[in-house]
Amino acid sequence: MRIFSGRKPVVAAVHGAAIGGGLGLALSADFRVTCEEARFSANFARLGFHQGFGISVTLPRLVGQTKASLLLFTGRRVKGAEAVAMGLADELVPQAQVRERAHDLAGEIAASAPLAVQSIRATLRHGLAEEIARITDHELAQQSMLRTSDDFREGIAATAERRPADFKGH
Repeated sequence: MRIFSGRKPVVAAVHGAAIGGGLGLALSADFRVTCEEARFSANFARLGFHQGFGISVTLPRLVGQTKASLLLFTGRRVKGAEAVAMGLADELVPQAQVRERAHDLAGEIAASAPLAVQSIRATLRHGLAEEIARITDHELAQQSMLRTSDDFREGIAATAERRPADFKGH
């Protein structure tokens, strides 16, 4: 919750996998700098599971409801250029420059008046932390229910064995 309610903007450097919970962490940032080699995936349904980390709120805010549903229902992996094109990330740079560009972007923000930046961020994110708190309770309830399903066990086993899952809807 501190990530969502903090006063200062956060710039994420995504130069590898942002999958599952890692995607949730990346989406909590204000900006994401990435590279073509990065991979973004909300792979929860492929595991027979429900997303958490407030992804139910953050993902649709970034890419829209339809694209968020597509990513969540399919677990599709998206590389860096596609992530930028769909609004999942903000800037695409060569992999070796991801951290440097993220630092540079943070520096650009830091060059602005701190009170103004904090005030603007608070306005843009007004109610987000409270919405995240509410949705994470719902996400946890769904995760707890699905964790007991045969589909969840099959999804985890199939992933561990690197084979297609054979879900039965139980």
